[in-house]
Amino acid sequence: MTRRLARLVDGNEVVAAVGAAAVLGVVVGLVPALDRVLLLVVSTGLVVLVGALVVWLLRSHREVEWTTSAGTPERVRGSDRRVTVLARTIDAAVAGDKPARHELQSLVRSAAEAGLGARGLSPDLTNDATRAALGPALTAYLTSATPRPVTPDELSAFITTLEEH
Repeated sequence: MTRRLARLVDGNEVVAAVGAAAVLGVVVGLVPALDRVLLLVVSTGLVVLVGALVVWLLRSHREVEWTTSAGTPERVRGSDRRVTVLARTIDAAVAGDKPARHELQSLVRSAAEAGLGARGLSPDLTNDATRAALGPALTAYLTSATPRPVTPDELSAFITTLEEH
């Protein structure tokens, strides 16, 4: 019986509550001797109803998903737009886009110069100490006039060389 009532009420909780209140109101109006007993029952029912409402609200609470001020969802590749632009440049360079290859070579050269400067080495690629620090593959890549396409593994090796030395 309880399950059957629950199925009837499911989705129509407000209508069921109004109907129950109306039935109780009619009973109290027709039988004045039951008003104190029914008032106790209604008060108890109201307390239980408020408790059930609180439990329902707490269970159905979902975490709010915020978007940016423009209404677009969070970026997938990273939180910084520069990272997204860099990822696109790398993808285009790996695919063979010539302007992207030049830009990628320029970015790697800039990172190499910053790393060399932090270690007190000259950024001049003709210097023997600089060539030894960068290694032959990275030095050949940075000195080429027209950058060749690099694979993701080669690029990863270049970055590793720059980070380790």
